Amino acid sequence: MDKLLAQYLDKMLDLEESGLLEEALALSEELLEAFPEKRTEVLLEKAKLEFRNQMDKKALFDFITVYAITKDDTLYELILEAYYAQNEKALRENYLNNLRYLEEYPHFRGIKAEGIVLLPIWQDDELVVCADNINKCFSIYVRYRKENVGGKDKAVMTVNELWIEDLWKIEESFRMSSPFLDMNLPVYAVYDNKYWQLFICLYNIKDLLDKNRIVFLVGEQSVYEYFRGDMICFPKIEYFNGFHDVFRPILEQEVERREREALEDGRYVKRYYEEHRDGIIVNIKSGKPRILFYTSHFTTVLKYHTRDCMQAASRLGCEIQLLIEPDGIHRVSIRDIIQYIKRFKPDIIFSIDHFRFEHLVIPKEIVWVTWIQDSLPRIMSKETPLKLIATDFIMNHFITWEKFKEIGYPKDRLIDAAIPADSHIYRPLSLDKDEIEKYACDICFVCHASDVDAYIAGLLAEVSEEFKEEICVIYKGYQAYVYETGNVFYSEEEFEEYVKGILCFHYDSTLIQEIINYLASDMFNNFNQRVYRQVLVDWILDAGFTNLKLWGNGWATEEKYKKYAMGSAENGEMLSKIYQVSKIVVGNNILTTSAARAWETMLSGGFYISNYIPEDKDAVDIRKIIEVGKDVVMFYNREDLIGKLHYYLTHEEERKIMIGRGRNAALKTMTFDILMKRALGEIEKRLEKNKNEE
Repeated sequence: MDKLLAQYLDKMLDLEESGLLEEALALSEELLEAFPEKRTEVLLEKAKLEFRNQMDKKALFDFITVYAITKDDTLYELILEAYYAQNEKALRENYLNNLRYLEEYPHFRGIKAEGIVLLPIWQDDELVVCADNINKCFSIYVRYRKENVGGKDKAVMTVNELWIEDLWKIEESFRMSSPFLDMNLPVYAVYDNKYWQLFICLYNIKDLLDKNRIVFLVGEQSVYEYFRGDMICFPKIEYFNGFHDVFRPILEQEVERREREALEDGRYVKRYYEEHRDGIIVNIKSGKPRILFYTSHFTTVLKYHTRDCMQAASRLGCEIQLLIEPDGIHRVSIRDIIQYIKRFKPDIIFSIDHFRFEHLVIPKEIVWVTWIQDSLPRIMSKETPLKLIATDFIMNHFITWEKFKEIGYPKDRLIDAAIPADSHIYRPLSLDKDEIEKYACDICFVCHASDVDAYIAGLLAEVSEEFKEEICVIYKGYQAYVYETGNVFYSEEEFEEYVKGILCFHYDSTLIQEIINYLASDMFNNFNQRVYRQVLVDWILDAGFTNLKLWGNGWATEEKYKKYAMGSAENGEMLSKIYQVSKIVVGNNILTTSAARAWETMLSGGFYISNYIPEDKDAVDIRKIIEVGKDVVMFYNREDLIGKLHYYLTHEEERKIMIGRGRNAALKTMTFDILMKRALGEIEKRLEKNKNEE
């Protein structure tokens, strides 16, 4: 029989050499049936035939089948030589590069550096084949395609995903419908150790990491530990890719545990504060209470103001802790708030623009401090003061805004708290020659470009053709009015009358009230500041001043301002140096004269000239904080601005005197250290008064 089989195998080779490949393969199939006891020998010859004729995938499967029967080490090495060696360099390069990327990646949990165990020897759109170099065996993994995947505003988890295209598809399909800043939802890519090694051999994952939302969890322990953490978003959808799932029970266990702990911790916190009510007052009277600062990663200025208050409280000797999401894929839950209160046991919770009644789990014994900085609907609602309790206090930025006073916040809850600046950041600094050359100028603006024309063009692109002319006349007319007169409107009501007047004068017509209200609101909230800033710069340029620097985004896009555009000015040391070596920093905030730029400039040792706002329109009036004319200069119109620029640019000594006065005044009244000390003192006095009145 061996001789007969040999003859057939020789014939199979002859057919191959004659170019009759299909016939040779057909013969190999017949031989497998005819000589079942010689299956291994025939299958090996068939695999060689396939391999010689570039039928690599079929050959691989036949080679693996033969090896599974024979366990022939030589065959194992030949398979690796044929299918792995040619790709080994690229695969190892992927592996090592990925390990380096993961060293700096915040969303990875697991073993980062181990020797490669699974060697990828084949991958296509349907399957991955790998060799286990420890146990010397082969494994085949079939692709489970992701059809019709998607789920806006849902976190998702995929287990042992070996096709990066499918991981990309999941990432693209599960995104926030209305993202804000870097807000997003996590994509959990969970792996057993061996599949993880296989995955990072097959692909370069740098682009995935750049998304900063893929959470790689390797091993059961990593999954367990991660989902025991704070501010975690649990996945709502899972893809298991045909693997036996050992991870779902972990998630279910953690959800149950968190719910149970939240109830237990809530009862503990309630009982603790009922028993320690008097201790809170004692700690506050000592001047060193425990303060939990609660803010959000998804803010711009607010989280930095929270940081500044926290650092000031620390310098006062208070125990402090910060509750904030660490990044864009975490969220603070009620459970997290309870956990932080249980661990830290704060006497005071400090938050900007948010109230206790938004979080029903906060014990009434804890003092809640809301620092109001923005005119949000919940802040401007007359219902809000009615929801305050005896241990709620309001630090109010809008110290002179009549509209805020009308809301009805009780006076015994209000503490005046105009936004100051951090004297530990904004202070006179030493500059080298290059910094002086880069930052120094006669006149400095720090604000983003006003882009008035671009704003109007964008608005016109949104409206129907029949209204374009009217809207263009309305917006352009206001721009010309401000430039010529220096006057601006300070309320939506003024803009409403202006819109009606323009329509009546030019067109002898009007628009429906709903459209008029929209235009008035847009002009007041979005357009007014743009016009004013651009007009100020135009006045200065038209007056012949050329040593001007415009810091902020967008100035370079307009030809008129391009040569003066300096790009973004980073808050902190860089901005402080800019203020310090600019001869004059021009105020340009149309809502408040007590703008952050004023105090930052003065504390940095710069000369600040404030724009004028009528006292009854000024939300935070600098005239109620320091003395205009003595501690700060104010300009009232175009002629006054140009005159004062000329004067202080040519009277160096007087300018220096004003700089010294301004800095001293700011140090006495408008630093975060002063603010926090005064606020804590006011809270102590009012709590004591409330206690005596009980």
